[in-house]
Amino acid sequence: DPKGVKMVVLCTPCNPTGVVIPDETIRSISEACKKAGVWLIIDNTYEYFTYEDAKHSTLEGPHICNIFSFSKAYGMMGWRMGYVAYPPDIRSALLKAQDTIPICPTQISERVALGALKAGRAYVEENLPSVVSNRNTIISALQPLRIIGGQGAIYLMAELPEQYRDCDIEVVKWLIDTHHLAVIPGTSCGAPGFIRLSYANIVGDAMDLAASRLRTAIGQLLSCDAPKFNK
Repeated sequence: DPKGVKMVVLCTPCNPTGVVIPDETIRSISEACKKAGVWLIIDNTYEYFTYEDAKHSTLEGPHICNIFSFSKAYGMMGWRMGYVAYPPDIRSALLKAQDTIPICPTQISERVALGALKAGRAYVEENLPSVVSNRNTIISALQPLRIIGGQGAIYLMAELPEQYRDCDIEVVKWLIDTHHLAVIPGTSCGAPGFIRLSYANIVGDAMDLAASRLRTAIGQLLSCDAPKFNK
């Protein structure tokens, strides 16, 4: 029932799950939005970060706005540069919002973004193997937990053992205090009982150490003397 719905927002590849939404699913959602007279906003922030057979897909249309980001697509986290592809008839409304939100991006960020455009996707693909290696290492360390996503972006989510499904925040605190691992509780992402992991920006021995600590922690959670938390 579209009553009261003004906008649908998709993120693909997705933060926090790393799910890449299939093309046919996006098209189906777009058609439903069009029939209901609802805007469809597609966040393509991690468009170049896809793995194995996953492929990023997006659409254009009179009811669709596409958001793109140099900051993430080109690994420029912190430079805060992006752009919007939108139907021409909403240009004046967007300019009103732009005037009060991201007015005056820094010149250095603009120059870095220009460099990214000149380098193109090839630059990302040259640097992606290290991210893929981290992803594979983390997936291996998480076994035998059920993993959600991980087809794109730099995130995935793992389902905690059944006895911890309603205390993921306590598990995260335990991971920090006991194993010196920082992850995000699924509760913060609307998915209690899960943890969300990011596998970017960590290299070499540090990645191997993190995976070893994670493997040890999961082993303890699954053991007969697993830690207990106050719920």
